[in-house]
Amino acid sequence: MLTNILYILVAIVMLGVIVTVHEFGHYLVGRLCGIGIVEFSVGFGPRLLGWQRKGIQYSLRLIPLGGYCAFVGEDERNDDPRAMNNQPVWKRFLTVLAGPFMNFVLAYLSCAVMLTAFMTAESLPAVRNLMDDMPAVSAGIEVGDVIVQVNGVDIDYGGTGVAQVVKSIQEVEPGSTVSLVVERDGQRIPIEMQTTAVTTENGVTHGMIGVEFLSRTYTVPEAIRYSGAYMVETTRTMLDSLRRLFFHGEGVNQITGTVGVIAVVSTFVRDGWYEVLWLLFVISLNLGIMNLLPLPALDGGRLVFLIVEAIRRKPIPPEKEGMVHGIGLVLVLGLFVLLTFHDVYRLIVGGVSGLLQL
Repeated sequence: MLTNILYILVAIVMLGVIVTVHEFGHYLVGRLCGIGIVEFSVGFGPRLLGWQRKGIQYSLRLIPLGGYCAFVGEDERNDDPRAMNNQPVWKRFLTVLAGPFMNFVLAYLSCAVMLTAFMTAESLPAVRNLMDDMPAVSAGIEVGDVIVQVNGVDIDYGGTGVAQVVKSIQEVEPGSTVSLVVERDGQRIPIEMQTTAVTTENGVTHGMIGVEFLSRTYTVPEAIRYSGAYMVETTRTMLDSLRRLFFHGEGVNQITGTVGVIAVVSTFVRDGWYEVLWLLFVISLNLGIMNLLPLPALDGGRLVFLIVEAIRRKPIPPEKEGMVHGIGLVLVLGLFVLLTFHDVYRLIVGGVSGLLQL
């Protein structure tokens, strides 16, 4: 029971960090642009502690599910020259855009750490481990051997080498003899063995010798280079899912609210740091994308108003914009309540597995 509570707290803190990073983006760029800030808060609800510095109230609040950054003159007229409504369009645009941008930065950093610490950059045709009661053990293959030839075919020592080995072994009839040449301590040693027939879950039978290959994770330069591409590909998948959701209703039963996200995240974090980084990457990237949607109360909706203002060369009355965002906020809160009831119902009926299966 205590362990479950701990995992739930970890999930809550993780979500809080993601949202706080988003708000810190608004705060940082807003300060750099000279926009007045009323309060920067970590968490919601009753204030646990707070302090004031240079006219800005900093708060730590009870519910660690995010935070907020309140600007002077954000949704109303204000004569203060530091007020947001008195700033040039480009300053307000950058300040609003900084929130989603920081989520993309967090996703990028999480992805880079995940690539360098856990994900396989390439497998090499060197023996890392031998499976018990398999042909490779009885044939005399040792850990550290490098397979340089299979059935007369030379094997590259690189990313394609393992694929060459697997293909060459699976091309022969299962249970028949395969000829290998391994390099050990600078010497080349020929080895012959019979493959063992193995049937996969798909019902396909092929030969196997029982060798696990050496692999390496990404280097830091590789991670820096490939994290961006990894983010672009994941973003395409997310946007495609949103398109199918909005236009075809696909996946509507899989939508979860904050309660569902916490329940699912608390389950995944039990599996270690890889899952934590993966969830940090996916949720932060998803939050950045969702906030850029051109909907009221979201950053994307505010950016639309700023673009219209730049085209018209005339500001939209803050009261009218505030009313639109207020209506959007009411709708968002209504959706939050609806999803919360939905999550609680599914947890009661099917537990976390119910959330994962729907």
